[in-house]
Amino acid sequence: MDVQKVANLFLIFVLIAAGISLVIGFVVAVKSTNYKKGYICNFISSVVFLLLIVSWYDKASSNIFMGTIPWILNVIAVIIVLPLYLLVARFIFKKATKGQKGTKKKFTG
Repeated sequence: MDVQKVANLFLIFVLIAAGISLVIGFVVAVKSTNYKKGYICNFISSVVFLLLIVSWYDKASSNIFMGTIPWILNVIAVIIVLPLYLLVARFIFKKATKGQKGTKKKFTG
């Protein structure tokens, strides 16, 4: 693999992980009718995926000797964008669960 292919795979993996985390958080938020639970699941899964991807990126970039500066710039760019992604996800979950608070049926036996 060359340097550009590894960098492109890194960004593709980050986008896939963001999509998976968003779906996980959305499902939890809608099922529990609590956007905070969805946000927490989204946050945890995003951080876990990010750690796994950065670990892979470190190994892959060291195998091809990518250099320090491109590695740092790619990882820092993703870390800077992460809070913005989490903020947008929080608003999405809040909007999705806004009218669902009173719709859960309680079963009494």
